Amino acid sequence: MAVNTRFGQGLIVLTGVVILCGFFTAPSGVVAATLPEHIGTMLRVTARLGFALLLVAYVSRPFFQLSGWGRELLLLRRYVGLSAALSLTVHFGYVVTYLRVSGEPLDLLTVSFGGAGFVLAWAMTLTSSRAAQQKLGTYWRRLHLTGMHYLWLIFMQTFVGRVLAGDSAWAEGMAVLGLVALAIRLSAWLNQRFSRTA
Repeated sequence: MAVNTRFGQGLIVLTGVVILCGFFTAPSGVVAATLPEHIGTMLRVTARLGFALLLVAYVSRPFFQLSGWGRELLLLRRYVGLSAALSLTVHFGYVVTYLRVSGEPLDLLTVSFGGAGFVLAWAMTLTSSRAAQQKLGTYWRRLHLTGMHYLWLIFMQTFVGRVLAGDSAWAEGMAVLGLVALAIRLSAWLNQRFSRTA
């Protein structure tokens, strides 16, 4: 357990390091001329990193159920989720900064659905302890299941939109990974259903 904790904490630190590397290699955020590029770069870095970590947490249990492999990853799932939440929180900060700098009007639909994703991510973060899981009981499972699927959907809507616009090879890769992750979850769910009825 202690080893898992150390690895998990190391993953959170590594996530922070990746974000900092993105920050320092992005165009300067201090100079007004390059601030939009800085914001755009950091939005992409934090979105891609957050989604990649979310997908790892999303498939860890179903992958283990299907293959029997990846028990160590399953034990680290909480820290993977916390790392994803860290990246998404930084992403939120840059979204707010972008809206302030660009002066774009707020679209109520985007704010509602996107905002709900951040709220769910933070709610899952605040309830990621074993004590919270025991206290909330079935509501804990509902919250985390709903949150993971909702965040998956929000990301996929964004990446698929970019794919349809034809302006991002990265978006294509992320969309494919998202579909693979969904296929793994569906396979595990169907396998359980058939096992019960067999």
